[in-house]
Amino acid sequence: MRKKKVLVHGTAESMNNFFSDAVSNDYEVVALLSEENISSEIEILSPKNLPKVIYKLIDGIIITNAESNKKIVKYFLKQGIEPRKIILWDTQQGWGIINLSYKNGTQVIYFCGLEFHIRNEDDMKFFTMIHEWLQQQRQIKNLDTKFYPSVLVQQFQQRTGKPLDFNNLQTFTQKMQWIKIFGATPLKSHLADKYLVRYWIAEKIGAEYLIPLLGVWNDFDDINFDDLPNQFVLKCNHGWNMNIIIRDKKSLDLREAREKINGWLAVDFGAQPALEVHYSRIDRKIIAEKFMRNGDLPDIDNYKFWCFNGTPVFCGFDSGRTADGNISNLRIDYFDMNWKSNGFENADHPRSEHPEKIPKPKNFELMKELAATLAEGFAFVRVDFYEIEGKVYFGEMTFTPGAGNFSYKSEGTDEYLGSLLKLPEPTPPPKL
Repeated sequence: MRKKKVLVHGTAESMNNFFSDAVSNDYEVVALLSEENISSEIEILSPKNLPKVIYKLIDGIIITNAESNKKIVKYFLKQGIEPRKIILWDTQQGWGIINLSYKNGTQVIYFCGLEFHIRNEDDMKFFTMIHEWLQQQRQIKNLDTKFYPSVLVQQFQQRTGKPLDFNNLQTFTQKMQWIKIFGATPLKSHLADKYLVRYWIAEKIGAEYLIPLLGVWNDFDDINFDDLPNQFVLKCNHGWNMNIIIRDKKSLDLREAREKINGWLAVDFGAQPALEVHYSRIDRKIIAEKFMRNGDLPDIDNYKFWCFNGTPVFCGFDSGRTADGNISNLRIDYFDMNWKSNGFENADHPRSEHPEKIPKPKNFELMKELAATLAEGFAFVRVDFYEIEGKVYFGEMTFTPGAGNFSYKSEGTDEYLGSLLKLPEPTPPPKL
């Protein structure tokens, strides 16, 4: 993504501290601003001497002096600079927020160059999630790779309630932790990219299995919505659960969509405590795909093939998801390669009451063949397909499902899957 051109208000020392912080990689400093007279090789300007036109040409002003930021924020707001361009940062607290209430009752939070209109509880939940992700991202990006295992030990204990010993990995979820940092190859990053993987799929199994692509952009404001159909799906390419389903373009809230997409784009999905570090190499983009529907059903059927050493071993099938994506009633059933329920059960999402009544997909044998082709050469990968009106479409390739931070309700499942997963030769984890 393009580096944001910013002014930094502070001192030469605070600017150096800012650049020593790994989160500063997306920024390019145009000038250093300060009210103090400091002897330095760096030219320090006073904001009072800047022509106002400069504020229209830069992407933001980063204020690094936490003690006096209220006074400085007020000054820049009086100059007419947009609040979203004012970014608070300091070495102790990281990114700060500016919370403004307007006369019409609107509450807007500005954070890290992002803008969030808070109208209801869901808006606040989304802002809180992005705020937490970016603060965690700052800590993880500054971490030496030798500490990655200890982070995962703590995370695994918190999420599953179980210990993790990297010298004695037995279960599937334990081995997933090793895979996340010692099996994060560049090829996995390429294939986890929801945009670049399309080229690989076309080469491996054929473009006819791809959901039609409607567009790809680096910036939300580059999207010409007039060129898009009435129904489509917007998604970010660098993580999971970053999509907006548009069933009626006329009712699309562009401001809400912009805030969500920009929030997701700001996040390095690999630089989170779960440490799915292969996502960090992905060049973040926005893509639009054709809206796919399966008759009158609320959701399209998704078949997830868990493949070990290039061989599909079982298939997961989701049901109970509502048309708006709500998964509170989600059920996950697992079937062997003869479409017989194998008894696996997740702790978070139980099986359906009658898995035997779930019909085998018409293209089950074809999907098995395609999954084996795509899984070739990988110790583990989950390959997802959709079956829509009798035709197979590729969904995604997932190398670390659920970041390995989940539990099975069915006894012995985690141990059995762990016996199937033969760890590959380790590769050095990338520095985030």
